[in-house]
Amino acid sequence: MAADATFRPRPDGRALAASIQAVHEEGALFMADVSTLDEGVAAAAAGADAVATTLSGYTRPHPPPDGPDLGLISELRDALPDALIVAEGRYHTPESAATALGAGATCVVVGTAITDPQWITSRFAAALAPS
Repeated sequence: MAADATFRPRPDGRALAASIQAVHEEGALFMADVSTLDEGVAAAAAGADAVATTLSGYTRPHPPPDGPDLGLISELRDALPDALIVAEGRYHTPESAATALGAGATCVVVGTAITDPQWITSRFAAALAPS
C-alpha cells in the first residue's frame, strides 16, 4: 500500500505510524510517498517498508520541476542507508532512471512516460514542431 506520508494533515486525522501499523496488521507492506528528506526519515522511523520520492515537487505552491529529484534520492540514501528507496516522479527517460539508481535508489517507477499515450505524443509533437 502506498500513501501520502508528507507532513500535510492526513484526511483521516491519524498519525502516520498508526496508518502504517494498520497496513502491517493486514499483512501488507507500506510505501511512504514523501516530498522531502525530513518526511522520508520520519516515515522510515514510523515503520514504512519503503520510502518513495513520489510527491517531491508537488507539495509546494509553484509548479513541479520538469525532471526528477535526484538530490532527494541521494539525501535519502545517505540518511537511510539500509532503506528501500523508490525513485518515483518525472522519470521520463531510461537515462534518468539509470541516474536514479546511481544516486542510490533501490528501484525506479516509470509511469506517465510509458502509460500515457497523450503525454508521449505531445512530447514528440513538441520536439518535431517547426521553430
